[in-house]
Amino acid sequence: MNPELLIAIFSAVILFLYGIEQFSHEIRHLAGSRFRELIQQYTRTRFHGAFLGAGITAIVQSSTAVAVITVGLVNAGTLSYISSLGIIFGANIGTTVTSQLVALKLTAFAPIFIIAGFLLSIVGRSYKPLGKPLFYFGLVFFSLNLVATVIAPYQNDPALIALFTSADNPAVAILVGFLITTLFQSSSVTTGLVVTLAAGGLITPYQAIPIILGATIGTTTTSLLVSVRMNTVAKRAATSQFMFNLFGVLIFLPFLGQFEAFIVGIGTSAAEQVALAHLLFNASTSILFLILLGPFSRLMLFLIPPTDSEIVMKPEFIPKILPESNQEGLFLIQKEIGNLLTRGAGMMHITAALHEKDRKGCQRITQMHEYCNYISSAIQDAILVISHRELTQHEAYTIAVCSRVTDLGSHLSDRIFILSKKRMKIHEKNLTFSPESFEGYGVITSLLYQNLHELSLMFPVIDDETNERMRKNDERFRLELNRLYQEYIRGLASQRNTAGSVYSEILSSGEEVSATIREIRKTWRLLTKMLPEKDLQPGSS
Repeated sequence: MNPELLIAIFSAVILFLYGIEQFSHEIRHLAGSRFRELIQQYTRTRFHGAFLGAGITAIVQSSTAVAVITVGLVNAGTLSYISSLGIIFGANIGTTVTSQLVALKLTAFAPIFIIAGFLLSIVGRSYKPLGKPLFYFGLVFFSLNLVATVIAPYQNDPALIALFTSADNPAVAILVGFLITTLFQSSSVTTGLVVTLAAGGLITPYQAIPIILGATIGTTTTSLLVSVRMNTVAKRAATSQFMFNLFGVLIFLPFLGQFEAFIVGIGTSAAEQVALAHLLFNASTSILFLILLGPFSRLMLFLIPPTDSEIVMKPEFIPKILPESNQEGLFLIQKEIGNLLTRGAGMMHITAALHEKDRKGCQRITQMHEYCNYISSAIQDAILVISHRELTQHEAYTIAVCSRVTDLGSHLSDRIFILSKKRMKIHEKNLTFSPESFEGYGVITSLLYQNLHELSLMFPVIDDETNERMRKNDERFRLELNRLYQEYIRGLASQRNTAGSVYSEILSSGEEVSATIREIRKTWRLLTKMLPEKDLQPGSS
């Protein structure tokens, strides 16, 4: 084959890939935070998620980008695993837009988009932000048009024809599609090229369709790679995309001959046949798996079992619209504060057990810390809503205390997070705990967890017995802390200290955590002493 031809095609492919990547980036940048909000807001059902996934992918022109963002949202806890499946299934439908536009020969209008985008980016004034997305949209299809122009003189070249006819074996063609898509990290590159080659008569629909099937599997490699360093739920979401596309191809394989014959029998141009096959395959598999979402999700839970409970950034008890009854609203707020304290106790439990190279533990603490900040903000928003209503004196006092305890709960999660960071700093700086220091760390973190667990378990009614147990734990904590500080100073004096000043920072952080727990207990006890217990329960008048 002519080396100049190979260089020209490869250059056009690189240009196409660059255009897709930049167009996707510019669209997401143009949408800003709204891009993520759309994904979170419109996933109430599997079908809502599918429509959203299809729509965003059609706009962004990259199912890979949508899948990676979706997996990232699952990892961050802003999207549940089940909600992510609808988006992933729908993204496969949205990605067919590229092949449809190429088949309809809209690539001829690419220079117009490039010129219009360039002019808008210079003199667009209020429309200037649309300039770059429009420019890169034109570049995507201009590069495909460039491929068609380059190969036109070689359409009857025997060597080129022999190269493409070697993909007559469906298994080989699927592998080719998988490898090309994995290499360029975009199924749009593969499908766009295949439709372009089919339009030029270099490949037949019988050769093109298996390549597209392989591209469907290859597009999942990016999210799989991205999820390697993410939590278990994100890994499950990325693996689900792979298994969904793989199962779809395996389901179609026994009927591939009949499917190809049906597509070719329609009688349109080769490019339109290939684009139609792409659409029908992705649409049918997506609909099938949307119907079978329950069994499919259970299979994925079996293959990748949960190691921890899934964290989704939404309140456990506070609804979007609070009840009209102030008492019921305050009860829900108190329940959510209890949830905030329970999550803090979970952070403390993991922190107490942290050890060197415990990356999963650190990830879990980070995610729980973000969730605590989110919950704290949701509680304060609810408090603000009720504070604007007509309130009794007791209700006003309860709101003030709830607001204070919510702030303390947020500060508590911050301080536990800092404590965990100090603990891991020992490993990062290649320091070591002495046996005595390690034992002391275990004792004080265990006492902190016991107090916080007691608090979260009994909240919102802290009885005298619980209060006394927590007070005694406080005393034990102070005695142990003083002993550890004395040992630390003696270690410095005798140069036996192996953890440097970091151990002192750990003790100081532990002291701050203890003080915050104690402040929450005392603040809430003031409220429980002022109000009868029935006022802390729902339905009281």
